[in-house]
Amino acid sequence: METDDTGRKMEELGGNKRLSETPPDDDCCPICFGPFTVPCRSNCGHWYCGSCILQFWNYSSASKPCGCPMCTCMIVNLMPEASLEQQPQNQEVAEVLKSVRRYNLLFLGGARGFIQKVRELPFFIKRIFQGLMDPDTNDTYIAEIRLFAMLLSIIYRATPLDFIPTGGIGIGRVFDCSAIILILILRLVGIYRRRRLMQRVRRLAAMELLQE
Repeated sequence: METDDTGRKMEELGGNKRLSETPPDDDCCPICFGPFTVPCRSNCGHWYCGSCILQFWNYSSASKPCGCPMCTCMIVNLMPEASLEQQPQNQEVAEVLKSVRRYNLLFLGGARGFIQKVRELPFFIKRIFQGLMDPDTNDTYIAEIRLFAMLLSIIYRATPLDFIPTGGIGIGRVFDCSAIILILILRLVGIYRRRRLMQRVRRLAAMELLQE
């Protein structure tokens, strides 16, 4: 009986923590390990700096919600600290809050969420291309661009257009092969850009050594 009471108390404490509108005073951001700046609570109850969790999402799949670094739950809603909306905001805080609202709309679900995704299609495509140009990226972006190519092939079949030569392999295969070629080109461009960047860093380091 005593064990059951203790369990209920623990659940109540956990629920109060999840529903808290302010981050714990003795806690820090689990990503940067610093004091919270523009604190945001995830739907799973964990607190992060708004800019930190959005940057963390930037390294994950563009079309999926960010996975919580603490519990791997999908973050579909970020709730900024209530006091942020009531106090004067500088430009940096306003930009972070704007990005948070944009993130929430993307994964809102339903018709409104779908409309927002359509409106943000250029953003998604840009994110996918940036991910493909990163040599360290995972295979998520590759799967997404091949899926996008498949959707394009379905749309092409549904239209009366017939201007793409298939060579007998089928339009679906043509779009898929085109996507793979595009992926290879972007990956090579990314490797080349990184190599140029490393060469520039080495030159700057050598110049600093000579000046010393």
